[in-house]
Amino acid sequence: MKKLSWLLIVVFFALLPETALAGKDDLPWWGVLLLVTSISSVISAYLVWKNKKLETFTEKAMGFGAWFWFIIFLEIMVYGFYIGIDKYLN
Repeated sequence: MKKLSWLLIVVFFALLPETALAGKDDLPWWGVLLLVTSISSVISAYLVWKNKKLETFTEKAMGFGAWFWFIIFLEIMVYGFYIGIDKYLN
């Protein structure tokens, strides 16, 4: 339970800067891309590193890719909701 709560805290705080920085016009599209991929890469590497079931390089690479794209999807959904709500309210 302790690991799950730490994971949720890390994911929660990892998603906050993305919406806060990307919502401004100061950050160009490549900045958003760099931010999203770096957050996803760090979280995916941590999750693969801590998983003791993944033994070979191939399993670790597949696990990293699966986590990477899943987290990218979550970040895109959060960003899309932010843009949609912002356009709806303004």
